[in-house]
Amino acid sequence: MKGNKAKPLAVIAGYGEGLGHAIKKTFEDDGFQVVTLSRKNAMILADTTDPNEVNRAFAQIETLYGIPSVVICNTALLTIERFFVTTSSQFEQTWRTSVMSVFNIAQTVIPSMIKTGRGSLLVTGATAGVKGNKNFSAFASAKFALRGLTQSLAREFQPNRIHIAHVVIDGIIWSEKSRERFPTLVKANAIQPEDAALTYLHLAKQPVTAWTQEVDIRPYSEVF
Repeated sequence: MKGNKAKPLAVIAGYGEGLGHAIKKTFEDDGFQVVTLSRKNAMILADTTDPNEVNRAFAQIETLYGIPSVVICNTALLTIERFFVTTSSQFEQTWRTSVMSVFNIAQTVIPSMIKTGRGSLLVTGATAGVKGNKNFSAFASAKFALRGLTQSLAREFQPNRIHIAHVVIDGIIWSEKSRERFPTLVKANAIQPEDAALTYLHLAKQPVTAWTQEVDIRPYSEVF
């Protein structure tokens, strides 16, 4: 079913419960039409590590809903493992999920944004992208690369009025998955997804004279 092309369109790639769901609701409440993209449980199904699937997915989105004014990249694979236990396939897949996915998405959506003379590409990073801790060799290297990619894209396409921003999630987002992974997690010490989603909305609506390239989000209790 076709969407309402009169509304600004936001696409959430790597959509899932927690942050993805909160971003969807926050943008919809603000008047956006939101399309979700993921390997499963999304409106459009695609493997974002595959450029052909990304091209197909965004062609479908453009036909049904229009050209996105905001694309949010939440694709990630959290790999926490000792270095000598980490396999080469785990290492590569962690990199592909975080970095290759954003590379593919950026190559697909930025040309359309240039044609329309506007657009925002918001990329979800992590603490691991600014400091690598033990047992995070795969995840940290991927997130460092993602941060560098995002900075480079911002510098190249800002003159085209394309806003590219990197959001550093410095803490654990409160969700069912995080509570399973960290059973001692206390809600007050976690990032509430609906609160974090407001930062994404703010970035998407920043005027061209006052853009933010990178912002970090953490709960009051997080040490940094």
